[in-house]
Amino acid sequence: MNREAYKLANEIRTTDWADGDCLMEGPEDMDMRRYEATVLNKIRQEKRKAKRTFGKVTAAACAAAVLFTGTAMFGGEVHAAVRRITWSISSALGLSGDLADYRDVIQTPVADQGYVITLQEVVVAEKKLAVNYTVHREDGQPVDQMLNLSEKVYVDGKSSAVAAGGGSSYLDDEQRVLGIELSYEIPDLDPSLEHEFRIEVNELWSGERIRGNWDFAFTADGAELFVDTKRVSIQKEFTLPNGVTVVLEELAMNELEQTITYHTDAPSEYLLQVTAVDDIGNQVEFGTRVADKTSGYMSNEEIIDDGRLADTASSVHMTLNAVGLPKESGQMSHDYIQIGETFELKL
Repeated sequence: MNREAYKLANEIRTTDWADGDCLMEGPEDMDMRRYEATVLNKIRQEKRKAKRTFGKVTAAACAAAVLFTGTAMFGGEVHAAVRRITWSISSALGLSGDLADYRDVIQTPVADQGYVITLQEVVVAEKKLAVNYTVHREDGQPVDQMLNLSEKVYVDGKSSAVAAGGGSSYLDDEQRVLGIELSYEIPDLDPSLEHEFRIEVNELWSGERIRGNWDFAFTADGAELFVDTKRVSIQKEFTLPNGVTVVLEELAMNELEQTITYHTDAPSEYLLQVTAVDDIGNQVEFGTRVADKTSGYMSNEEIIDDGRLADTASSVHMTLNAVGLPKESGQMSHDYIQIGETFELKL
């Protein structure tokens, strides 16, 4: 399947007919639904076949690598503890949904400077690569500090990530295994295509800095997530206090995230936020995640606590808010002001 097939399948399910009004379903609509289902099933079959083939090779290689590392490098007790830990991207992000159809299981450990970093899973999304790692010491001693990673991300040989965010927590009572989840923002990442990724971790740091080389290379794509993303056109225009025009473009929702894209007609000097309430009663907040001078997107910040607009909701009321960026102190204010009127978006 190529990108056009994915786009066709996505457009079939998201085309905005009659200015957003639903048409009465007739025989031709049923044919269209069957055609959509056929296209999506074909995509999934091809992906799952590829994943099974890749997974068998990877699983065998990883089993040997982990067994070797466990017996020769850090002792059977820690090895057993690591094997007991089931830590997926879904659990790392606190999501109730299942990302099994969209993730690539890597489970590759790399050891250096007395620390083993294992890249567990990855999910490719639009303009984003989500990953989760585990970190433990080779000697089996506790990881006594919440470590951070310094890394570079390459896509198809090009240095690509412009920002990263995430969190970390201990995964066992003895604090011998640290879990780290990160999302790398990659503006030009096309999720419908397969890419070659390379992540080079060159430093672990907290109070002290531990320099080393923990490198990971893999291929992955986000084709299924791309197809299964629901998109709703917004196209609402607002005016900020400084006269700059903001256009909310699109609401996108899938198992990994919910986002709102926007653009402005000039640099705004304001940070944007959207509060939203769906017709089922779910209340969420979209905060600016990535922005350049005239465009960006907001992400549902409460999705990590399972706070999301419901898949079954038929409409949502949205309110745009803004706060001025600090000019002197560098400290952000949280005194958002409402911009324009609350509006209803049909889903």
